[in-house]
Amino acid sequence: MAADSTVVELHLDAGDDADAREVDELTSKLRRELIQLDVDSVDRPVEGEAPEGAKGADVVALGTLVVGLAKSSDTIKSIINSVRDWLTRQKHPDRSVKMEIDGDTIEVQGISSTEQERLISAWIERHSE
Repeated sequence: MAADSTVVELHLDAGDDADAREVDELTSKLRRELIQLDVDSVDRPVEGEAPEGAKGADVVALGTLVVGLAKSSDTIKSIINSVRDWLTRQKHPDRSVKMEIDGDTIEVQGISSTEQERLISAWIERHSE
């Protein structure tokens, strides 16, 4: 990977009452939104092979997306804003998305607070140009 690019892993927490199908649908919806941003890729990582007899060849990691992007504060901010907007529209206060760059993780929720904004700004600064 080029020095001016990075990967952001997103891990969706859909809440305790969400089943695998719902998590899969939510992940697909979030992926469709993120792919509209100025990013290089938005992939669903593979987590092994499908069981024998299943139609798919691989099993995707449930609730996980990997976003490849240019390493810039504007691009990282656009991903966070898109995730936050998406979470707000879900109308489930217990849902969140953990975002990780190089082992550094931040949890984003739909409802913003002053403390969350401060933490997000510091996280973006650590991973920008």
